[in-house]
Amino acid sequence: MQGGRVHWISMAFESTTYKGKSSFQTHSDFLQWESFLQKQLASLPASSALRRGFQTCQHWKQIFMEIIGVESALYSLLLSLAICIAAVAVFTAHPLLLLPILLSILGMVCLVVAVMYWLGWEMGAVEAISLSILVGSSVDYCLHLAEGYLLAGDPETSVLANHSSESSIKRQLRTLEAANHVGVAIVSSAVTTVISTIPLFFCVIVPFAKFGQIVAINTAISIAFTLTVTTALLATMGPADFTRTPRAVLKAALVVLIMGVCGGLLWWTGSQFAPDTLI
Repeated sequence: MQGGRVHWISMAFESTTYKGKSSFQTHSDFLQWESFLQKQLASLPASSALRRGFQTCQHWKQIFMEIIGVESALYSLLLSLAICIAAVAVFTAHPLLLLPILLSILGMVCLVVAVMYWLGWEMGAVEAISLSILVGSSVDYCLHLAEGYLLAGDPETSVLANHSSESSIKRQLRTLEAANHVGVAIVSSAVTTVISTIPLFFCVIVPFAKFGQIVAINTAISIAFTLTVTTALLATMGPADFTRTPRAVLKAALVVLIMGVCGGLLWWTGSQFAPDTLI
């Protein structure tokens, strides 16, 4: 009260809204409360100052922060995937080397997400942050295998000189040589990575423990995927006679640059005409 007039009214109450649900599920509760409040305010006289009423809650602030964090992590996952594809395209300089790596990365990420779902994990802040690093940690092993495939076709060290000229035989020999050349190194790297995450399993702080589990799961899936699916893809569709030259790398870099510029322009155009949204 001020000067005999009511300037504002505040009412506090407790509800039966369950707080144990995920942020995305709790957001539906917020929308129901907001809809209920707006109906009540709309029933007031047009001259009533109470029509400017609003609701607020500390729990709503928490879920909005988590939703923004999860969405930001998913966007960062897409961005890291795009950057990874661009880097691999320039490195391999051949679409038939890029395609097996791309299929392997997508398969690894999907399988890791499936395992998280099977374990009953909900998409929270830790899971979202972990997803943003999955692409970078998944590409290492299959990219090293692709590097071994390229080295196996080097004219100075090629294993194909005294073998059949059939493309399928060349692809299989190059893949076998790549696995022999880098197989031990990438398996050893995966084993040491998994071992280094084991101490995190016993952390009392839950986010640290879950992060260690996600890294271990991702590493195990990545090395298994590389030694099976990626190897099979290279032996099936890899370029039989391709050798990486500076000219091929330059062409690949130019194509990536053009596609990046076009993608940036499309994103900017879409953001200019897209309606503003507010959670």
